[in-house]
Amino acid sequence: MSETILKDVGKIIDEALGLRSCGIGKEPHYKHKATCQKLSEFPPPTFDATALIGKIYAQVICNWKKGVNYEPSTENWRFESRTNIDARNDDPEIKLERAIVSTQTQLPMNWANQTPTSSGFVGPRADKHRNIDLIHRGEDGAYEFIELKVGSDTPLYAAMEILQNAVLYIFTRENEQKIEGGSDEQKPLRGVTVIHLKVLAPCSYYEGYNLAWLEVNICNGLKAFLVGRTSKLQMDFRFDAFPPWFTSGHAKAICKDLSKEQADSIRMAVDNRSPVYSR
Repeated sequence: MSETILKDVGKIIDEALGLRSCGIGKEPHYKHKATCQKLSEFPPPTFDATALIGKIYAQVICNWKKGVNYEPSTENWRFESRTNIDARNDDPEIKLERAIVSTQTQLPMNWANQTPTSSGFVGPRADKHRNIDLIHRGEDGAYEFIELKVGSDTPLYAAMEILQNAVLYIFTRENEQKIEGGSDEQKPLRGVTVIHLKVLAPCSYYEGYNLAWLEVNICNGLKAFLVGRTSKLQMDFRFDAFPPWFTSGHAKAICKDLSKEQADSIRMAVDNRSPVYSR
């Protein structure tokens, strides 16, 4: 495996979900659709999200200490919008992500995308593409860290992605004096006190799965893990969906030059996203 600040974290997640000997696909087992289906029907009775978050954090610390002491990228945790996209890039998630940012014309400075989290932490080429898809600054000063999906992977995999990025954020906040690098653009994110972690996707993305148990456990785990820590953060987690009329087909039909109709529908879809599970 190439150098990464998250080395062996996949094994930790598999262990926490009771998947180390499940026999489903290659490691990490939690990334497979069959796994998400299995855990939707049979949630692991001993799953402890607090312990999982703690173990991920400890592994990040371990990997960081073992890593080569290269200076982290000054781009880590920037808060900027990046709307340029290669005309040959046909990835619907990339196209939708860029479109969401570019259509937020009323409050454009409240949206960022492709925010690096840990580039260069353990080596000069390490984790250059470990980015958060979207970050939204709300009117109340709270932030949303969003893992955006259209059709790839599963809700379980997406949840673990945003959870790992959340742990990297906590790690950065609690080790700022030891981690060199940074710029004024990063300061808004480094001063955040409330973060809502989200998976955001069309309604169809969640069909055939039921991960309400995971949502509750992650919320409780974050709350317990963050009590008394120096970062003084509050975090929660939720699966969100676009309104039913905004389908994966809408995302796949996005082109570089958005029509007014497309831009309006994207703005409306973002404004009307809602929880997948009621609590």
